[in-house]
Amino acid sequence: MPTKPPRFSGQLLKVTGEGEQITLAFTAGTVAELRAAVGVVHAVALERVNANNKAVLDAASTFEERQTQVFTNAVAQLRRELGLTAPPPGDETKNSHADDSAGPIHAPENP
Repeated sequence: MPTKPPRFSGQLLKVTGEGEQITLAFTAGTVAELRAAVGVVHAVALERVNANNKAVLDAASTFEERQTQVFTNAVAQLRRELGLTAPPPGDETKNSHADDSAGPIHAPENP
Protein backbone atom coordinates (compact mmCIF):
# COMPACT_ATOMS: atom_id res chain seq x y z
CA MET A 1 0.00 0.00 0.00
CA PRO A 2 1.65 3.27 -1.10
CA THR A 3 1.96 6.01 1.48
CA LYS A 4 0.88 9.54 0.89
CA PRO A 5 3.82 11.97 0.56
CA PRO A 6 4.04 14.61 3.29
CA ARG A 7 2.32 17.93 2.60
CA PHE A 8 5.20 19.93 4.05
CA SER A 9 8.95 19.61 3.85
CA GLY A 10 11.80 21.97 4.45
CA GLN A 11 15.36 22.60 5.49
CA LEU A 12 16.94 24.88 8.04
CA LEU A 13 20.46 26.04 7.19
CA LYS A 14 22.65 27.72 9.77
CA VAL A 15 26.32 28.67 9.75
CA THR A 16 28.05 28.52 13.12
CA GLY A 17 30.78 30.75 14.52
CA GLU A 18 33.44 28.24 13.43
CA GLY A 19 32.24 28.28 9.82
CA GLU A 20 30.47 24.95 10.12
CA GLN A 21 27.22 24.72 8.17
CA ILE A 22 24.29 22.88 9.72
CA THR A 23 21.55 21.58 7.44
CA LEU A 24 18.50 20.08 9.13
CA ALA A 25 15.71 18.66 6.99
CA PHE A 26 12.17 17.88 8.09
CA THR A 27 8.80 16.74 6.75
CA ALA A 28 5.28 16.97 8.10
CA GLY A 29 1.85 15.83 7.06
CA THR A 30 -0.15 18.39 9.00
CA VAL A 31 0.27 21.93 10.24
CA ALA A 32 0.60 20.66 13.81
CA GLU A 33 3.34 18.21 12.75
CA LEU A 34 5.03 21.05 10.85
CA ARG A 35 5.05 23.26 13.95
CA ALA A 36 6.44 20.42 16.05
CA ALA A 37 9.11 19.58 13.44
CA VAL A 38 10.21 23.21 13.13
CA GLY A 39 10.42 23.47 16.93
CA VAL A 40 12.62 20.38 17.14
CA VAL A 41 14.81 21.53 14.26
CA HIS A 42 15.20 24.95 15.87
CA ALA A 43 16.18 23.40 19.22
CA VAL A 44 18.78 21.13 17.58
CA ALA A 45 20.28 23.99 15.55
CA LEU A 46 20.39 26.26 18.61
CA GLU A 47 22.09 23.55 20.66
CA ARG A 48 24.75 23.05 17.99
CA VAL A 49 25.35 26.79 17.49
CA ASN A 50 25.65 27.34 21.25
CA ALA A 51 28.16 24.46 21.51
CA ASN A 52 30.26 25.96 18.71
CA ASN A 53 30.06 29.46 20.19
CA LYS A 54 31.20 28.07 23.56
CA ALA A 55 34.16 26.38 21.84
CA VAL A 56 35.12 29.67 20.17
CA LEU A 57 34.91 31.56 23.48
CA ASP A 58 36.93 28.86 25.26
CA ALA A 59 39.63 29.11 22.60
CA ALA A 60 39.67 32.90 22.85
CA SER A 61 40.06 32.80 26.62
CA THR A 62 43.36 30.89 26.32
CA PHE A 63 44.61 32.73 23.21
CA GLU A 64 46.95 35.12 25.05
CA GLU A 65 48.44 32.30 27.10
CA ARG A 66 49.05 30.19 23.99
CA GLN A 67 50.55 33.14 22.09
CA THR A 68 52.92 33.84 25.00
CA GLN A 69 54.06 30.21 24.93
CA VAL A 70 54.59 30.34 21.16
CA PHE A 71 56.57 33.58 21.46
CA THR A 72 58.69 32.23 24.33
CA ASN A 73 59.45 29.05 22.39
CA ALA A 74 60.32 31.03 19.25
CA VAL A 75 62.72 33.29 21.18
CA ALA A 76 64.35 30.26 22.80
CA GLN A 77 64.77 28.58 19.40
CA LEU A 78 66.27 31.73 17.90
CA ARG A 79 68.69 32.03 20.83
CA ARG A 80 69.78 28.41 20.31
CA GLU A 81 70.28 28.96 16.57
CA LEU A 82 72.35 32.11 17.17
CA GLY A 83 74.34 30.49 19.97
CA LEU A 84 73.15 32.98 22.58
CA THR A 85 72.71 32.06 26.21
CA ALA A 86 69.25 32.06 27.64
CA PRO A 87 68.36 34.71 30.22
CA PRO A 88 67.98 33.53 33.82
CA PRO A 89 64.55 31.99 34.54
CA GLY A 90 61.92 34.61 35.32
CA ASP A 91 64.16 37.38 33.96
CA GLU A 92 62.83 37.44 30.39
CA THR A 93 61.00 40.75 30.74
CA LYS A 94 63.77 42.57 32.62
CA ASN A 95 66.27 42.16 29.76
CA SER A 96 63.82 42.99 27.00
CA HIS A 97 64.91 45.59 24.50
CA ALA A 98 61.56 45.76 22.74
CA ASP A 99 61.21 49.48 23.48
CA ASP A 100 64.82 50.27 22.55
CA SER A 101 64.82 51.03 18.84
CA ALA A 102 68.54 50.26 18.52
CA GLY A 103 68.41 47.15 20.67
CA PRO A 104 71.34 46.13 22.86
CA ILE A 105 74.09 47.00 20.34
CA HIS A 106 74.20 50.81 20.67
CA ALA A 107 72.09 53.68 21.89
CA PRO A 108 69.27 54.96 19.66
CA GLU A 109 70.21 57.87 17.40
CA ASN A 110 66.99 59.79 18.06
CA PRO A 111 65.89 59.03 21.61
